[in-house]
Amino acid sequence: MTYLPFARKWRPQDFDEIVGQEHITTTLKNAISMERLHHAYLFTGPRGIGKTSTARIFSKALNCEKGPSTKPCNVCSTCKEITSGSSMDVLEIDGASNRGIDEIRNLREAVKFSPSKGSFKIYIIDEVHMLTTEAFNALLKTLEEPPMHVKFIFATTEPHKVPATILSRCQRFDFRRIQIKDIIAKLHEVSKIEHLNIDEDAFLYIAKASDGSMRDAESILDQIASFSKGKVHLKDVIDSLGMIDQETLFRSAELIINKDTKAGIHLVDEILNSGKDTKQFLLELLEHFRNIMIVKSGIVSDEIICLPKDSIDRVKKQADLLSQGDVFYIISIISNGLKMIKQLMPERIVFELSIIKLTSRDSIASIEEILSKLHAPSGSNVSEPPKPVSAYPIHQEKNFFKKIIPAVESKKPETSNPAPADSTQAQGSTDINRVKDAWPILVKAMAVKKMSISSYLAEGEPDSVKGNTIIIGFPRDLNFHREVLEEKQNKDAIEEALSQIMDMSVKMSFIPTDRKQKEPAADTNEIKNGLKAKEPVIDSALNIFGGRIFRTTKTN
Repeated sequence: MTYLPFARKWRPQDFDEIVGQEHITTTLKNAISMERLHHAYLFTGPRGIGKTSTARIFSKALNCEKGPSTKPCNVCSTCKEITSGSSMDVLEIDGASNRGIDEIRNLREAVKFSPSKGSFKIYIIDEVHMLTTEAFNALLKTLEEPPMHVKFIFATTEPHKVPATILSRCQRFDFRRIQIKDIIAKLHEVSKIEHLNIDEDAFLYIAKASDGSMRDAESILDQIASFSKGKVHLKDVIDSLGMIDQETLFRSAELIINKDTKAGIHLVDEILNSGKDTKQFLLELLEHFRNIMIVKSGIVSDEIICLPKDSIDRVKKQADLLSQGDVFYIISIISNGLKMIKQLMPERIVFELSIIKLTSRDSIASIEEILSKLHAPSGSNVSEPPKPVSAYPIHQEKNFFKKIIPAVESKKPETSNPAPADSTQAQGSTDINRVKDAWPILVKAMAVKKMSISSYLAEGEPDSVKGNTIIIGFPRDLNFHREVLEEKQNKDAIEEALSQIMDMSVKMSFIPTDRKQKEPAADTNEIKNGLKAKEPVIDSALNIFGGRIFRTTKTN
């Protein structure tokens, strides 16, 4: 007797048997009952989720001898022929193998003939995105105005490769990945009928390994049933699929939390000697810390975290031992390791490097936390938890620069009778001496945000003060510097920084002056002269852009 694999044996035969696609089956059944049938349909979605099965069931529903009906009988000759793939009226075409213009021309000629037995002649083209551009163009006219007795059903995993001209002529149905709970329920049903004795936790692993595909889940179940003659234990499933058991993942997470590098290296050796795939281990470790991240976000749901309840409780305990910053860092290291493996780097080295990085990391502390400790009085305890810091603090953290660099205090005049303030200075304005004191600090502070802005500012000098507007002079040949600093985003950032340093609101204006460009250091002149002699193009670039050479690095 010929053995029929589970994926074929348990293929859906009517709309009610299709798992996880109720939004599509309901629409198709309503279309049949209301006689609102379109001439072309496009079924899209990942592999193994029921696209071709739905197309067959839809064909049976339209051509059933007792139909059209929303529930094909599956006993008449027409239904049996469609199920077996021998129907003359329902033709399944592989788009990957019949992708040329000649095949489509033959199809155009064939659609002219009436169905031999059923009500409709139906063409199911699988992997339709594989058709050539010429084939698609040849199909357009027929697809737009087919004979009344013809229906087209296209299926594809890559709808973005289907031309817009084809898409616009079809009703599109997007199939979803099947949820784990629905897969488990179907596997339970199959196992009961097939008399398979399987551990409950094993179903979860099979469902996760299927990646939302019911066909893959049934194939894995078939494989597991062949692997074990009696009761199928969880260990059998893990060994058969090459997966990592939960205990190993929890142990791995524990040594990462405890920063146990030595144990981590031994773990690498253990995983590799057991024949486990390095990429698979990192993927499952990534998912484990993803679960920790979800828990730390305040979400504890077995539908989002696909684990048994006792495992979720263990995840919560590990999550309490890590900060959110730690989790993000760990995830980034694992992700980088997967990228390195994808680049064909030696897997053992990548594995060891990732584990060493994870176990030797420093705790991730926020800038606020660090600053609070630095500014706390000696012997005091900082009890207030740090507030989160924006990734772009220059625009959102009011006192960012004051915390990094202290505000500059005005120098006291040496004489007891200070000169009267300039008539242009209003009440609450600042003086030029204080600005000059603050200027080098501003240059250093801007380097925190953008080094190029800092280097441009270094070429300028405070010239004068009018009210709260500080005028900065630049040599006339440095027009490019002034233009860059005058850009709104840059100017706003500089004004904000200087306002914080000086503890008052200021505006800035950049003007050309007759002051010469600052002379570089003697050694820099020697470097520049040497390069000018060797590379005339460098000299030209320096003259055009008003640049100078700060440093050169010799490379072998």
